[in-house]
Amino acid sequence: MVKDLIREKRVEVEQKGASPHQDLITCLLGMRKEDNEEAVTENEIVHNVMLVKKRHNTSSALMTFMIRFLANEPTVYAVVLQEHEEIAKTKLSGEYLTWEDLTKMKYTWRVAMETLRMVPPVFGGFRKAQKDIEYGGYLIPKGWQIFWTTPMTHMDNSIFQEPSKFYPSRFESQASIPPYSFVAFGGGPRICPGYEFARIETLVTIHYLVTQFTWKLCSDNTFSRDPIPIPTQGLPIKLVPRKLC
Repeated sequence: MVKDLIREKRVEVEQKGASPHQDLITCLLGMRKEDNEEAVTENEIVHNVMLVKKRHNTSSALMTFMIRFLANEPTVYAVVLQEHEEIAKTKLSGEYLTWEDLTKMKYTWRVAMETLRMVPPVFGGFRKAQKDIEYGGYLIPKGWQIFWTTPMTHMDNSIFQEPSKFYPSRFESQASIPPYSFVAFGGGPRICPGYEFARIETLVTIHYLVTQFTWKLCSDNTFSRDPIPIPTQGLPIKLVPRKLC
């Protein structure tokens, strides 16, 4: 199915003059080597598309719980709104966001990181001990397989003060957070390859949401894990266009 879509996009670009920058597939098709040959093979494009698809659940969980936290934290919401209104003032009608705009969304990404800290989409993962280590008074021999848990790390009071408090500014100084303590995307050489795409997608989505709408949570906004955290009722909200507020 993906290969069929790639072929359709190739026809659009080559025969119909479609923009080579309108979506991920056309961008990859438009990448060229010095001899004008395609720089990315069809199989590599398929792998990129599947990577985007696979991170859908975790990104949707992040944005869902950001909406939930912003509705419950009016002070945080006000700072996020101001940040995005300042960016929106510089844009013409219909003008797209740029990379420079994304770099200005610093507080919004701190909100996203705090959301991931408190409600991490991924519960944990397996790793193999590369050497004998001692942790918490226990010896973990080399070669043992261990399971690390994201929530226990993120809610450790020795790492994050007042861990039950939603406080995005704790991420203002990355140097104050010990390495491998914020592990929503894993860490090290095997960090989630979709990290940067998830960041871009989240920032762009929140920008258009907060600048165009206000919202309130409906009565039932509890959540459970299955295994990704999901609102039990799909997080129903009352959404109102800002121009009608």
